[in-house]
Amino acid sequence: MIRYIQLNKFFDPILLRQDVDRLLQFDWRSHYNTAHYSGSWTVLPLRSMHGDANNPIAVHAAALQENDFRDTPLMDQCTYIPQILSYFQCELTMVRLMKLDVGAVIKEHRDTDMSFEEGECRLHIPVITHPAVEFYIEEEKIPMKEGECWYLNLSLPHRVVNPGPVDRIHLVIDCMVNDWVKELFSQKHPVRKDMEDDGMKSKQSAEQTRMVIAELRRQDTETSRALADQLEAGLK
Repeated sequence: MIRYIQLNKFFDPILLRQDVDRLLQFDWRSHYNTAHYSGSWTVLPLRSMHGDANNPIAVHAAALQENDFRDTPLMDQCTYIPQILSYFQCELTMVRLMKLDVGAVIKEHRDTDMSFEEGECRLHIPVITHPAVEFYIEEEKIPMKEGECWYLNLSLPHRVVNPGPVDRIHLVIDCMVNDWVKELFSQKHPVRKDMEDDGMKSKQSAEQTRMVIAELRRQDTETSRALADQLEAGLK
């Protein structure tokens, strides 16, 4: 089982920052799961279910009966991020900018089913960060720098602290594992750490799914209601 990889691909942090600067004026939504953090942790969806820029909820593609992930209108504000996405020759589901303000803390949690072995990967590309930011997978600190691209096995316990002095912004890309991804991960990379496969399978609990459904129902939009219906059908 792979714990993490710093991929052998580097993206221009200056061009990334230019895209982000254009997007700061828009409506960044608070992360829906307030139990998992303190302070300000906000999301700007660039690709989402049905292309809805107002829906910050991340949904595992495997949990849906029908996938309809599309770019949101905010993607049109970007010139460099679409070039980055074109590098990944696989199905992209969610693409978001995630901002963790100075002083904010993401408490230890797991993003279940979010691993290479389970068929769905989450990639992090830091856009704005600082050495003081502490991102831990279990008890190991992962020192990510601007422009680097990291695969992180987030089905493992992880947590983040941003003591400052700048708000941390990452481009976060969710994608489905295919032969291209398998070949990419098999290459030599600057950093890679594996772990013994103990047979543990992280499965999204019914409780977690119901929490997502409740938030979608609270939003009460046509898109959120349709997505909640799909998730409820998957629980039956």
